[in-house]
Amino acid sequence: MDLVSQRGGYLTLLKKPSFLRLWLAQLISMTIFNAANYALIILIGGDADKGSATQIGIAIICFSLPAVLFGVPAGVVVDHMDKRQVLWGSNCLRAIATLLFVISLIFNRGALLPIYLLTFIISTISQFFTPAEGSSIPLLVNEKELAPALSLFNVTFMLAQALGYVLLAPILIALLPSFTIAHISIDSVILLYIIIGILYLLCALLVATLPKGPFEQQNQQDQQKRRQTGPIDTQTLGAISNVWQEMIQGWSFVRSNKALYLAVIQLSFAGVLILVIGEIATPIVTDLLFLNANAMAFVFAPAGIGLVGGSVLMPRITGYLGKKRTVFSGTLLLAIVAALLPLSTLLAHALQPRGWNTNPLLLLVIALLMLLAGLALAAVNMPALTAMQKLTPDWIKGRVLALQLVLYNAASIPVILFIGAATDIFGIDHVLYILGGCSLAFGLWGLYYEGKIPAQPHAKTTQEQPISEEQEIITPQTH
Repeated sequence: MDLVSQRGGYLTLLKKPSFLRLWLAQLISMTIFNAANYALIILIGGDADKGSATQIGIAIICFSLPAVLFGVPAGVVVDHMDKRQVLWGSNCLRAIATLLFVISLIFNRGALLPIYLLTFIISTISQFFTPAEGSSIPLLVNEKELAPALSLFNVTFMLAQALGYVLLAPILIALLPSFTIAHISIDSVILLYIIIGILYLLCALLVATLPKGPFEQQNQQDQQKRRQTGPIDTQTLGAISNVWQEMIQGWSFVRSNKALYLAVIQLSFAGVLILVIGEIATPIVTDLLFLNANAMAFVFAPAGIGLVGGSVLMPRITGYLGKKRTVFSGTLLLAIVAALLPLSTLLAHALQPRGWNTNPLLLLVIALLMLLAGLALAAVNMPALTAMQKLTPDWIKGRVLALQLVLYNAASIPVILFIGAATDIFGIDHVLYILGGCSLAFGLWGLYYEGKIPAQPHAKTTQEQPISEEQEIITPQTH
């Protein structure tokens, strides 16, 4: 599906009040979820007595692992529940868990176990929100609007990662004040979590205003189907087994289409890179530039601007260069940026041994490099997302998207652990060189693999296979 051609369809959809409220709930909740994850990295990495790259990696795993463990089963459970109530309840529960997070920070900021545990719980709750949201989309739009609606939600999911992870959270942490109330210190990180809890409640309010009619009608249809198919426990176990079988079929479908397989791998690669940037953000600022951790907003906000701005411009750039050259240009640019970051600090230190790390010219160069890094990520992410949308028929789109998310989260865990350990052992400069080399190698592999793809690969249309009852259940769950 061409994202450029969907722009008019997006505007039409956003004029529908019910759909707009659901989309806003997604945009806000996913953005603040990623902002909370970034704040967690700052929380651990900014404290000298507990912050190492390995511990930051464990924190990232705590909010990535639930997607691997519970992503698919949560979708099956949601099938047996009122989607509107799941959306409302999940936002309320995340607000409560965030409040508990704030209380834990206030009374025992140095304890890592409750931080990890609450992060894992909040991420687990989010696994129920996502399929309930995806299942609600067909209830609020007509059949002609469904394809652009799903496309919009997929694009929003990707952009929310950039908005929260490398733009909103760094800026707010830098700008929010620190103060003391009744001998209780409230810093910018705690204040950010308080704002996040309030915004989760706002999302719950947006969901509560959705019309009940479509959801009640769907609930009645689901209850009728359950009466015909047997007890809920038996049905749930069978559904979970069926979902995993469908996921295997989805993997077979992806592997049989080389262009689609490449797009899925490239999209997962870009997502893992965003997590890696978040993990090494603190070491870059504190160990490479020798600045305070709070300065990350100044350094990494340009990366967010580059990623978001690049995502807007990328359809035109891809139309001019083509997907193949755009993605390779992104990986090559990222490799260059990764190498220039430590080299620029070495040059600055050689030219100005004292005060080199606060030289305005160096900071400007670092900011420019991070802007280019964000643009490079967009050059990989958006063409891959567009290709995956275009090459995936509607009847199997849900399974392919679920597969991509599982692959992305599963791949991120060993990568994050390796990067964290490597940073602690070898130093951030060596890790940046490794990151640059891996990015270049991945780009070259992409060129080689794409060279094996026929010039006009066969792509199934959305009409080649009808949607079965099982696919009706599975397809919306993964968005």
